[in-house]
Amino acid sequence: MARNWIAAVAMIILAAPGMAIAHTMVKSVSVADGAKLTTAPKEVTVMMGHPVGVGGVSLATAAGKDVPLSWKPSRAVTESFTVPLPKLAPDTYRFSWRTISDDGHVMNGGVSFTVVRPAAR
Repeated sequence: MARNWIAAVAMIILAAPGMAIAHTMVKSVSVADGAKLTTAPKEVTVMMGHPVGVGGVSLATAAGKDVPLSWKPSRAVTESFTVPLPKLAPDTYRFSWRTISDDGHVMNGGVSFTVVRPAAR
């Protein structure tokens, strides 16, 4: 019985590094989550911890209205992707993405940001 327990613990320890890699984390996003910007971003760049496939991206206003994007994901795996944004009016936006790791796990992510009118001088 003790051997079975030791074997089970050993298998968990050996599998742990693979589990960490299975869920690739976001290293950085060029627009900080919760940012209040006086100048609308022209693009969003997402840097991942490992190469992934990009399943799709979207941009929506706080009211849930989709903002059309002209960018289409490549079929190639990549550690980063940059999505050009259209001209954005003052509002709150949610930029979302879906990536697929090499083991098939789908990962969703996103950031929200607000474009504000610059203060009058």
